[in-house]
Amino acid sequence: MAEVIDLSRRKSKERRIDEGRQRRKAEAVAAAMSCGICPRRCAFCGQGVEQPQPLLVKVPYPLCASCHDEATAFLRREEGLADDVFWHTEQWAAMWRNWLAFMEAAGKFRGAPEFLRLMQEYSQ
Repeated sequence: MAEVIDLSRRKSKERRIDEGRQRRKAEAVAAAMSCGICPRRCAFCGQGVEQPQPLLVKVPYPLCASCHDEATAFLRREEGLADDVFWHTEQWAAMWRNWLAFMEAAGKFRGAPEFLRLMQEYSQ
């Protein structure tokens, strides 16, 4: 027998590595979910918001001026009032619908007890 492997030390090292990996995952989720609603950043593009735009009833998130205009155009399109902007296609509208669905789901997740527990553990 050339060498004896200390299994308890090896398991301990693996456990520490796994705990570190889990902590980094939790930190990433906590940061992404808490930063996604910063009132000083556009919720759609992430650009800094200098002049806050009025919140739209159906898009209640902080938006920069450009994204606010696009969201307004999207809402008009959803009401059947299409415009003549060439990129305002069905794919563009689907992008806005999917983004709004994502933001709604993220908001529900932020209110879940599991996320609140994650934030509490993350802040310690």
